[in-house]
Amino acid sequence: MGVSIGDTCMLYKKCKICKETKYLKEFQSTGGRRSNPSKRKSFCRDCKDRRHERLLSPRQDYKFDTSLLDPLKEIVIRGRSISGYRYENIISYDRAKKLVEEGAAGIVHSTLIHNFFNWKSLRKFVLERDSYTCHYCGFYGDTIDHKVPKSKEGASTPSNCVCACIECNRNKDDIWYEEFINKVELIEQG
Repeated sequence: MGVSIGDTCMLYKKCKICKETKYLKEFQSTGGRRSNPSKRKSFCRDCKDRRHERLLSPRQDYKFDTSLLDPLKEIVIRGRSISGYRYENIISYDRAKKLVEEGAAGIVHSTLIHNFFNWKSLRKFVLERDSYTCHYCGFYGDTIDHKVPKSKEGASTPSNCVCACIECNRNKDDIWYEEFINKVELIEQG
């Protein structure tokens, strides 16, 4: 196993843009009066004009097979809040399984899942997916309704949420989806 220059030597660094290993002085210092002189920018002086280019690392590959989750250990969920802060919580196996099955999260490994949505992004996703059309009456809708109500342990996931107009959302309240659909059909017939 070979060791290349820059792996162990502190006088060299690898540029994140051109991927070349260069002498440390080829990288600008991070600045500041009391900054550490060894702290340098991640791009070299030659790539200064290309600093807006961001080389993306390979995307995280998520798995969606819930048999990979470990039912005997605590499951950790990670995500971002509406304000953009990262969070990490411990949830039950059943909740984790439900979030993965309904398309709101992906499995990283047996005890860790990533939540894809916060409330704001879920709302935007569902409204755009349903083209701002009420799922029940077909008119303009700008609210989100849970098919299985949250009061009956329904999750805020893309498969459980639909676009609804204010009136239909208010009328459905917390009754079951099938029950409300039957009620709407009876009103339309009679």
